[in-house]
Amino acid sequence: MKDRCVAALVLAVSLFVVPAFAQSATGEKPATGTATPTTTTSAATSTAPEQKAPDEKAAAEKGPIRVEVGTYVNQILALDLKGNQFTADFYVWFRWKGDAKVFDTFDLANGRITSRTGIVKKDLDGGVHYASARILATITKFWDLRRYPLDDHQLTIEIEDNENEDNLLVYVPDTTNSSASPTVEVPGWRVAGTSVSVTSHKYATNYGDTSVPTGNASSYSRFVSAVDIKRPGHIGRFFKVFFTLFIATIISWLAFWVRAKETGPRISLCVGSLFAAAAATFAINNMLPDTNSTTMSDRLVVVSLSCIFIATLQTIVAINLGYAGKESAQRLLDRVCAWLFPLLYIVLLLTYVI
Repeated sequence: MKDRCVAALVLAVSLFVVPAFAQSATGEKPATGTATPTTTTSAATSTAPEQKAPDEKAAAEKGPIRVEVGTYVNQILALDLKGNQFTADFYVWFRWKGDAKVFDTFDLANGRITSRTGIVKKDLDGGVHYASARILATITKFWDLRRYPLDDHQLTIEIEDNENEDNLLVYVPDTTNSSASPTVEVPGWRVAGTSVSVTSHKYATNYGDTSVPTGNASSYSRFVSAVDIKRPGHIGRFFKVFFTLFIATIISWLAFWVRAKETGPRISLCVGSLFAAAAATFAINNMLPDTNSTTMSDRLVVVSLSCIFIATLQTIVAINLGYAGKESAQRLLDRVCAWLFPLLYIVLLLTYVI
């Protein structure tokens, strides 16, 4: 009986245990249920992208986040023509739906924010997020001075998101609530109106990121709040700026009414008017920034200095005629120039002003 039990045990070992060890040693998977979990995990991994694709498609169809933006201009604190900038104090607010950090990613595209105060963040009805702040900013403005001092300008506050392109986030102007305080004053100017709009601004660069193709263009939504300013009393401002220049030119004209024998007074009038015109030109240029374009003030300065030069040249010719004994020719030249000079000057002024 004992021999039979031993024989049965040896047979069982040879049939089950030995083959199992042999399969493990050769790297073959045992014919057991352990293959099922491996198959299940592989299937789950391969089907994960198929489960995520519908979510991405739905997000793409939903479109960019729409953010309503508005501003209320409190003050224009300083307007600096020479420095190509102005300082603005204004409120800005945002309303949007979604998880975007809209308030944390906005900035000025045309200036630098000096301070943010009075920050308010809260949720409105319908799942709308709201954020606002009072902003003090120094804004760069390249003035169009071709018509100075008959120029009008538009002061713009340009707000742009730093992180989200316009395929992810777009601004919508809050035209109903955006405006400027009725107490806004700009010395020497009149506030003519305000407006808000949204544009798309493109940056044709990859910002040095070599993983992006060279010349790759990115586009961002930009909110623009504009304040129109005009000069009150253009005629008064015009004569205030150019009065010294006009007087200097008129003084040179008076030389035609002095006898040619009085050489000292005639030359003194011309030289004095030339120095006065030069001082007026320096004062005008000191108020304006450097520019490559020719402004109306530049043309008026050139016309005035040219007329003074003509008066000086005519005086020298008249004096020489007097010394040569040709007094009749000298008197005729003075009479003709005395009437022709102011006519020429007025025509040139009207041509360049109009």
